[in-house]
Amino acid sequence: MYRKLFYALIISIALYSCLEPYKLDVSDYENLLIVDALITDEDKNHQVYLSRSISNLDEEPQKVSNALVIIRDQFNNEEVLTEIAPGIYETDSFQFKVQVGNTYVLSIRTTDGQEYESVACEILPKSSINKVHYKRGKDWSADQTQEFLGLDIMVDGGSYNGGFVRWIYDEDWKFKVPFPTKMAYDEESDDWVLIPAENVQCWKHSQSNKMVVHSFANQSNTQIKNKKVCFVPSKATDKLSVRYSILVKQLSISRNEFDFWSKLKVSSEDVGDFAGTQPFSIVGNIKNINNPKEPVLGFFQTGSVSSKRLYINRSDATDLGLPIIPYDHNCRVDSFKVDGKPYTSLMEIYEQQVLNGSYYMHDGIFDENSGRLAGFLLTSPKCADCQVTGNINKPWFWED
Repeated sequence: MYRKLFYALIISIALYSCLEPYKLDVSDYENLLIVDALITDEDKNHQVYLSRSISNLDEEPQKVSNALVIIRDQFNNEEVLTEIAPGIYETDSFQFKVQVGNTYVLSIRTTDGQEYESVACEILPKSSINKVHYKRGKDWSADQTQEFLGLDIMVDGGSYNGGFVRWIYDEDWKFKVPFPTKMAYDEESDDWVLIPAENVQCWKHSQSNKMVVHSFANQSNTQIKNKKVCFVPSKATDKLSVRYSILVKQLSISRNEFDFWSKLKVSSEDVGDFAGTQPFSIVGNIKNINNPKEPVLGFFQTGSVSSKRLYINRSDATDLGLPIIPYDHNCRVDSFKVDGKPYTSLMEIYEQQVLNGSYYMHDGIFDENSGRLAGFLLTSPKCADCQVTGNINKPWFWED
């Protein structure tokens, strides 16, 4: 979610910034390099995403493959990143350790011989997260047409004197399907058998979709309380249907990066308002060494990280009087019986409705008098198998 949002905003602002109203030449902004890179002092593999801009935001961006991507510190220690998928380059956590106080430069050489380089970025001292908490709240849909009830996720914390911070987060939640498969065809016995319900609960994952930053510059108080970083609607999604977790990360960032995100946020709110005030251009920290006039979209992001995780149960939300999306939201079961209209056998129902993927098996329909299997209760795939929309494997950090 975050990466798709980042790409869309960068392109939208590139298309609409500093142009006369209604006179857009989108061809000037096609095939520009887009860089989405974040390194922190976390002990993990860091990734750099490279793509090319296109004028149609409904299309997937073109990935930039076979580039030489290097991160270099002030001591000329180099980490050559490995391309693990088209356009995705990764560091090795065993070899590359980001240190607070060091400065880092991102260098990129593409297959056409163009060389790009960021400014030197310092890893600033850690800020602190003292508490992540929540309260009942309200928020508007993206188009500002609908108001939702839900939970405001808030942070208490602080920073060093005159610092700048940015918040990002990872959401994970457990959910259940309402009509799991309880019956299956057994080839060995050539019969229909009842089975334990399977693939009932899974987990989903989502990343930050908002730009949230704060400046402590020229402030004597370096503490912050009740800073809203996220809103979780209670009925518009299934996030609170069973159990929800959010990992909030607070990054200490530079003034340049703070200005970048602040301007990006303001400009994204103005994009499309051609008759109003035009958004200002967004200047990143990466340039083309061969052609300094070529715009490069994106920012080489750096920061030290403090983090805290919060869990919220369904009952925590209902205790606040919040309506929760029902388990069977947008789900139903349909009855298919062997009655000659049009099905003459159980196998005919199975072959025509289940094997072609239209339905998943839920349960059997039994004749009230004879007790014999007379048909099936079928449902859509997403309502029977949680793996259709989620991951059956519990996240490594998950606590029940």
